[in-house]
Amino acid sequence: MNILEKIAQIRREAIKAKGYTLGADVPEVRETPLIPFGLKPFVICEIKRRSPSKGLISEISDPVRQAGIYVDKGIRNISVLTEEDHFGGSLNDLMAVKKAFPQIALLRKDFLLEKEDIDVSYRAGADAILLIAALLDKDKLIELYDYATSLDLSILMEVHNEEEIEKIRSIKPLITGINCRNLKTFKIDQAMPLILKQHIDWETKLVYESGISSFNEALIPFESGFSGILVGESVVRDTDLIDHLILAATREGNGNFWNRLYSRKTPSVPLVKICGITNRSDAEAAVNLGADILGFVLADSPRKANPAFIRSISDLNVLKVAVLVTSREEPHGDVMELLEKGFIDAVQFHGDESPLLLGAFPYPCYKALRLKDSDESEEISRFPGPRVLIDAYSPDAYGGTGKRINSEVVQSASTVGPLWIAGGLSEENIGSVIDEFHPELVDASSKLESEKGRKDHMKMKKFFAEINNGSI
Repeated sequence: MNILEKIAQIRREAIKAKGYTLGADVPEVRETPLIPFGLKPFVICEIKRRSPSKGLISEISDPVRQAGIYVDKGIRNISVLTEEDHFGGSLNDLMAVKKAFPQIALLRKDFLLEKEDIDVSYRAGADAILLIAALLDKDKLIELYDYATSLDLSILMEVHNEEEIEKIRSIKPLITGINCRNLKTFKIDQAMPLILKQHIDWETKLVYESGISSFNEALIPFESGFSGILVGESVVRDTDLIDHLILAATREGNGNFWNRLYSRKTPSVPLVKICGITNRSDAEAAVNLGADILGFVLADSPRKANPAFIRSISDLNVLKVAVLVTSREEPHGDVMELLEKGFIDAVQFHGDESPLLLGAFPYPCYKALRLKDSDESEEISRFPGPRVLIDAYSPDAYGGTGKRINSEVVQSASTVGPLWIAGGLSEENIGSVIDEFHPELVDASSKLESEKGRKDHMKMKKFFAEINNGSI
């Protein structure tokens, strides 16, 4: 029995013992008007005391006070966890918050199983309910969705994978949440909502759930076509984050680097970044062979790219990443101008940058870590963003040394999440790397050169041939 099933089973036993109100004094009729759920800024802040994955998050002795902080900062949609055993919530929390703030749209977040749960939610003052596709079969989902709709409740229908999207396709919910937390294992994959959104082809408001703890991470869903975000632990621990979440909500669009990258992903081959590009001939060759990302070194290096050159290849249909080696608080002006005007899509921070720098950065970015040994793979989890690139450590240089990353390090890093690998990749070893480690992205540079800063096009051709003949 997985975690989700255990929670549902315990809840069934509690309902059997206490009834659907679970001992709360819920009024016989609803006493507050319904408020539309999803009003802008569509940032859903959660009242959440603990979770199975994180344990105690906050005591929250007064949920009304917590909600008041959210409201004062401009939040119009609040999620109240009412599950008692694993999350420390209750229907009393929801009713108290609704009484204090009748103008706020409240989501009852719980593991709802029957129509009676929905009836209780409505009477208690919820304006919206959560239905978890993983928890219920298709017929039950349809039954509960239709019943909630008959009460004019909003429904946040939550999915975690393609099978669940297929399960709800006939319902075509008006609000669809994609949770990057696997409720069976409680592991987070921040890229998963971006991958799954491509399978949703009906008109719906998309909500990105879980995993957001910084301004930079909040930019990803809003710039990738999501209408809203749901944030729990992070805002409970740091309510100042709310100001940044609301600011991120103004950045609507579909052009975020991460969104565009995962729209290119196929299940059969890894994504490919060719780094150290300094001239148009190499750039065109890499694109024609199938590169997903071109990397441009903007640090001191024999492979350093000229900003004017980067501007000159704006016509090439490929993602472009600036590679920086810095510990400063802000990259230099050239990089920021290239980002602002769209000549560069993201930054790869390859120096001694802190997680705080990346979390506050106003454009797409990710960290490259040079790992000495397998124990250091724990560092990956410290940095914000969907992915961290792991590279071979060298005391002489930050990257582009041609040194192969240690296999034990790669194996250890693979336990943290999907692998992005750099370091000594060539046409001679890429096939074995793919077969052994199944990376999501491979990053090659110096081993594909004829001289520093110049690619060998035959080596690149063989490199891509090996990738396309391999499988993951």
